Amino acid sequence: MSLLTLQRDLLAQLLSDDVPLRPEWDARLDKGLAVYRNAYRARLVACLREMFDKSWSWIGDESFDAAACHHLILNPPHSWTLDDIGEGFSDTLASLFPNDPEVEELAWLEWTMQRAFCATDVPAISASDFPVLTADYDEGDWTAMRLAFVPSLFVRPIRTACGELWNAMTHEQPVPALMLEQPASLIVWREGMTPCFRVLAHDESLALTMMQCGESFGALCEMLAGDADPQGAIATAGSILGRWIAEGLIAEIQ
Repeated sequence: MSLLTLQRDLLAQLLSDDVPLRPEWDARLDKGLAVYRNAYRARLVACLREMFDKSWSWIGDESFDAAACHHLILNPPHSWTLDDIGEGFSDTLASLFPNDPEVEELAWLEWTMQRAFCATDVPAISASDFPVLTADYDEGDWTAMRLAFVPSLFVRPIRTACGELWNAMTHEQPVPALMLEQPASLIVWREGMTPCFRVLAHDESLALTMMQCGESFGALCEMLAGDADPQGAIATAGSILGRWIAEGLIAEIQ
């Protein structure tokens, strides 16, 4: 029997107590393995606590640990790094707390801020770069312009004030009303080495969705105009574009 086979069998024992011992192994070994198995699981739960400290504080020790164990049973670690064990944890919380949507959205925010921090570092177009890159644009160029965004940008629809809740817990402020009056969208990105987030206004949310899907700047202006003033739509689109540039969200003009 190879060493690799023995190592794999031992790992299987650590990951699950349902795996039978090899016939040649002493049954007393199972008691020793239980110690290591419990320590291993406790360390994984501790890692999730560190990754999702706001979610942990929000739902409490007992609920969080139960959710963490449930997640780890269904999603055992498969990566070379423990940094990945939080993948899908917000989905687990959504299934366990269906009547408390802020739990899942808060966990998503925490996890996505970590993803933004670790995202590939791609230079963003600056406010001084943009006029140079578009200096020779005519009307047709502006209409056809498309954007590529930095890898650290993430967006999702939200129903709760998860961002305000995150800020309130961070700064020890009163907890806000949890449910939003209207559904909104939340973006997460990285400025330098700092993960950031903010809630998008309705027009900007539609604009970002369009541009991420490869639509042109001209199509964006048409969408914003509707049956209203085209010049006003162009000004609105320009304002949104300016904010994206200032925040370092745009990696490339296509």
